[in-house]
Amino acid sequence: MIKILIVTRHMHVGGIQKSLIELLKVLSQDERYDISLFCCLKRGALLTNIPSNIKILDENPYAAVTEISASDCKKMGIKYALLRIFASGFTKLFTKRIPVKIFSHLVGKIGDSYDVVVSYAQPAEDHVFCALTNEFVLNCTEAEKKIGFVHSDFANYGGNTTLNRAIYLQFDNIAAVTESLKQSFVKIMPQIGDRVHTVYNICDVSLVEKLAEESAVEYDLAKTTFVTVARLGEEKGHIRCLSAFSRLRDEGFDFRWHVVGGGEMYDKIKSEIARCKLEDFVVLEGEQTNPYRYVKNADYFLLPSIHEGAGIVFLEAQTLGVSILSTNTLSAQELVGNKNLGYVCENSEDGIYHMLKKSLCNQLGPFNKEKPDCDITKKQFDKLCSDKLCRE
Repeated sequence: MIKILIVTRHMHVGGIQKSLIELLKVLSQDERYDISLFCCLKRGALLTNIPSNIKILDENPYAAVTEISASDCKKMGIKYALLRIFASGFTKLFTKRIPVKIFSHLVGKIGDSYDVVVSYAQPAEDHVFCALTNEFVLNCTEAEKKIGFVHSDFANYGGNTTLNRAIYLQFDNIAAVTESLKQSFVKIMPQIGDRVHTVYNICDVSLVEKLAEESAVEYDLAKTTFVTVARLGEEKGHIRCLSAFSRLRDEGFDFRWHVVGGGEMYDKIKSEIARCKLEDFVVLEGEQTNPYRYVKNADYFLLPSIHEGAGIVFLEAQTLGVSILSTNTLSAQELVGNKNLGYVCENSEDGIYHMLKKSLCNQLGPFNKEKPDCDITKKQFDKLCSDKLCRE
C-alpha cells in the first residue's frame, strides 16, 4: 500500500479544489492507496465532497494564518493576528523567504511519515504571503518522494520568480495538469525537465450531467446564448469581452451573455455593463453552487481569459456537449482546438469580437460532442507515485 499525503490551501469553491475532489474520488477507490489530506485552512464548501475514506488531518493554526486576513486572525487570538501582520508586512517589503522559515518552524511536522507527499497548489509571487503548500511540503513533511503540482501558466500568472524556481528544484517530481503547461514549465526550468510529468485534470461526468438536469435554465431560443463560468478576476478577461459585445450590440445582433461567478471584479464589471448600456444583454448570475444548470442549454460556453492554465470548466462544458469558445491561452488549443470541441481565437479584444461575430452568424462548427476520458489521469498519477524518478 502506498501511503500518500496531499497538502492543499483550502476547500473553497475553485477550479483547483474541484479538480482535487475528482482526483480524490478516483484514488479513494484504489485499495493500493492510503490517502490523507491536509488543508492549510480547513474550511470551504467542498469539504463535504471529500470521500469518506480519505483521512482529513486536523487544522494547524499557524498554517491557517497563511490563508486568512489579519482581522480573521484576531478571532483566533491576538498572537495570530500579530504574526499575520508581521508576515504580510515583511513579505511586501522584502520577500516571503524569512516569514516562510518562521512559519515552517511554527507549523512543525505535518502528519506521519509517507511514501509520497503532494503539494496540490502553486505558489504566489514572492511578495504575497499565502499559498505556501510547496514550502510546507518541503519543510514540514517526511516522505520518500515529494511532488509539486502546476495548475496555471507558470510563465505568466506571477509565480515565476527566482525564489519559487528554487523551491521547485527541491521536488522529486513536478506534475503539470496539461501537456502545454508541462512544456511551458520545462522551457523555464530545463534542468529538471526529466522530473516534469503530465497529470490531467478529472471531471466527474455522471455528476456534472446529473447536476445539470436539476432546474436546468431555459433560454430564449431566438437569441444566441453564451455562458461563462469563472471567477470574476482581472485575468479572466470579462471587461474586454464586454467591449466586444458592445460593438456587436451596436451592429444589431441580439444575444444574451450569462456570467456565473463571484470575485473582486464584480462591482467593476457591473459598472461597465451599465456604462455600455448592456443590462438587457448581459446577466451577472453571481456565484452559484450548481453552475452546470446554466451551461446545459447554452449555445456556447465562453472563456475569454487573458491567461489560463487548464480550466476544468472546459471538461465540464465538454461533458454537457456545449461548444466552447476560448481565447488562445496556454492550454486552450490542446484542450479545445485540437479536439474540435470549439473555436480558439486570438487572445485580444479584436480576436474575441471576430469569434463572437462568427458564432452569431452561424459560421462556426460543427464541433465534436465527445465526453471526456478520465481514465488516463489515474494511470498518470499511478506512474508518478510508483516510478523511480527521484533525484539523486
